Amino acid sequence: MTYNLNELRAFLAVLDEGSLGKAADRMSLTQPALSRIIKRLEAAVGEPLFERHSGGMRLTAYGKALAPHAQLLCREEKIARDEMNRMRGLATGALRLGVTAGASALFIPKALETFLEKWPGIAIDVVEGIWDELATALENYQVDLVIAPEAPETASIVSARNCAWQENMNVVVGAGHPPYGGASATMEALLAERWCFVPPRTEPHNRLMSLFKARGLPAPVIAVSSTSIPLIKSLVAYSGFVSWLTRPMYGAELKAGLIRELRVDGLDHERSFSAYHRREGILPGPAVRFLDEIRTLARASAPR
Repeated sequence: MTYNLNELRAFLAVLDEGSLGKAADRMSLTQPALSRIIKRLEAAVGEPLFERHSGGMRLTAYGKALAPHAQLLCREEKIARDEMNRMRGLATGALRLGVTAGASALFIPKALETFLEKWPGIAIDVVEGIWDELATALENYQVDLVIAPEAPETASIVSARNCAWQENMNVVVGAGHPPYGGASATMEALLAERWCFVPPRTEPHNRLMSLFKARGLPAPVIAVSSTSIPLIKSLVAYSGFVSWLTRPMYGAELKAGLIRELRVDGLDHERSFSAYHRREGILPGPAVRFLDEIRTLARASAPR
């Protein structure tokens, strides 16, 4: 069966708007013209795609089956069209990134700097979040790449080859935090501290809990949970909290003398990051070129 992309776009417009009238306005068509387009698509499919009711239009079982395929075809066509336009000089393209807090601290800003030196016309949109949110955004074509701590691949998401790098996690306290008789402490002593950290069900939180469990110790009580790294750093620097972060996250505060590191046997963990993209479909040109920058930086930061 051959599908017409204009008919699929009309189908998706009705699906999104819930009525022929609103969809027709969105597509700058008259309602009768849009109705004829939908009827042509239904004739090609051989089954009704919508049920008409007092509230508007509702998908039939056949419409529900067609919808994800129509969305994929239209998205891939847009990616191809944008790439062709870029090659003809008609568009500069866009890079849509999803990043976790750890990845956004230093490595990715460096990659963006070198990327823009080579491709100054590319528009860049970066959203920060936790893995679950970013993975959903990737699957829904809201971002084209996710930069995050290493995670299992799924049926729809795969890690990019040769794009991994590592950063060390350190226990951090404020400069005025009571000393432990030096710059080191024990995991047992840290159980009495007031912790601030990222929320449960995130990779760093799960890792921290597992390291305490591996020592036969109870999990530290997290007094304040937040995805905001600036808030966590402020709590450490000014409010007597303890946390566990990668150095790029707090490098400026360390240099300014607001935060110091504690050596803690058992918590000297190396955290791995990688880039992820959709398993199916074509990766947009800007995303392909950004992966090249990540690979270059990853090679440069690898231990010799």
